[in-house]
Amino acid sequence: MPLLFLLYPLLGPPCSGYPTVADSDAWLTATRQLPLRQQLAAVRQRLACDARVRSHSPAAAICVSCLTAEGRRAHEAAQEKQRQAEAADPRPLGVVLFYIIDGQIVAPADTAHWQPLLTRQRVREITFWESQKALVMGGTRAQAGMVVISTKK
Repeated sequence: MPLLFLLYPLLGPPCSGYPTVADSDAWLTATRQLPLRQQLAAVRQRLACDARVRSHSPAAAICVSCLTAEGRRAHEAAQEKQRQAEAADPRPLGVVLFYIIDGQIVAPADTAHWQPLLTRQRVREITFWESQKALVMGGTRAQAGMVVISTKK
């Protein structure tokens, strides 16, 4: 049993995952209804879960017919390299939210940055944006939803 306590910070809480944007939007809507203390706990867990999920990466829009033959070959090679990297990634595919803490973009995998900021004493407000509003507010990076956190300074 002590081994489990040692591994918990590495493995984190159990994650149910959010395979679709609709599932993620439902989580955002439900979490918004909670008191701040419970919102904070839910966001901490979701951040930890999102760090262990591979998100859908939107493809860059490229006019392939505008490329030279050499450019097309380079583009195809880059796409193949990306496909191989995605196939080799053992993490499950899912929806990852876009997080902003005090105006700074935070990557879920950067736990050293966000964990100290997300304490009950430090968080002042958490705002949840579902996919459509998040897309307008944060662009394509936020198309799956956005969480904006303000801390007490």
